[in-house]
Amino acid sequence: MSLDARAQSLWQRLTQAGVVSGDAPDIGDDTPWYLAALIGVSAWIAALFFFGFFLTLFDDLYRAPALAFPIGAACCTVAWLLLRVARGRDFIEQFAIATSLVGQLLIGMAFGEWGERPGGDDHWRLVWTGVGAVAALMYAIGRPPMHRFLCGVIVAVALLCLCVVGDEPSRYFAIPLLAWAMFAAWWRSAAHDRLAVALPPLAWALALVLLVSTWFVARAYDMVTGRIDSPRDLLLIADLLVVPLLPLCAYWLASRQPALDARGRVFALAFAAGFALLLWRAPGVSIGVTIALIGFALHRPALLAVGLLGTAAYLFDYYYHLQLTLLEKSAWLAAAGVAVLAVRWAHVRFAGRATA
Repeated sequence: MSLDARAQSLWQRLTQAGVVSGDAPDIGDDTPWYLAALIGVSAWIAALFFFGFFLTLFDDLYRAPALAFPIGAACCTVAWLLLRVARGRDFIEQFAIATSLVGQLLIGMAFGEWGERPGGDDHWRLVWTGVGAVAALMYAIGRPPMHRFLCGVIVAVALLCLCVVGDEPSRYFAIPLLAWAMFAAWWRSAAHDRLAVALPPLAWALALVLLVSTWFVARAYDMVTGRIDSPRDLLLIADLLVVPLLPLCAYWLASRQPALDARGRVFALAFAAGFALLLWRAPGVSIGVTIALIGFALHRPALLAVGLLGTAAYLFDYYYHLQLTLLEKSAWLAAAGVAVLAVRWAHVRFAGRATA
């Protein structure tokens, strides 16, 4: 619990006891932002020197899992202890976050060396399973949002790599898996309990990794143009798994709008389903719109901006790679404009009827 949360809890108990009355005083951090930034940078530099000390002390640390693993575990333990006592101390908190990442790096190197030994099958699967498990553990015990976000990025990347490595069919389902995990994390974060409070950093990490990885997967397998050398049916199934995500998110958003009646919600669901089916061969567009709708539904402007930027980037890429003439592309743009105007008209009509 942070210092401000502890102060608020204490004030509530004093109010209930009749000792004080009124609103709690504002207990904020008087440290200027530039000084806090310098403190954070100095903490990360100190952690890098701390890591360099181990590299200098043990010359063969990269290829000595018997040393790398216990040292990494010790770094993670120290980071956990520091995070528990930080409580608003910028230098200690940033140093602990950097130390946690150093420890996870050393543990990852240990898993990598163990996997390369004779008889060690599925080398990269062992590495990413271990890295993801350690990052998930540090996410659970390290509460600062920045620490949880960085650990969430590691968990998301590990989950992606577990699907992508090797020649298994699971590589084609990495994007749908990340997309549904991201939606589940944001949907669960809208609840009001302790688990919901801990989920937004992971949801942010999944959303950003999803947007970036969708771009690279589309480039690697050429999912936009359809010129692929891999099993087409697997890619079709993978793309279809992303299609229901946008209608479900649109219905969730419509259900959170009291101005919309049942007909308006059905219209939003139908339009979102049609839009998702229209661009089902470009999953990045549907994912970008989904993230934007989640940001709008949860009143998170930053997430809304990220979703809109991702939508614009993927829509431009999809439009640029379409094997159509300029006249046909213009017709598609005109049809999209008409569809947007129809949505605006329906929203004004249904919303106005509900508020009348």
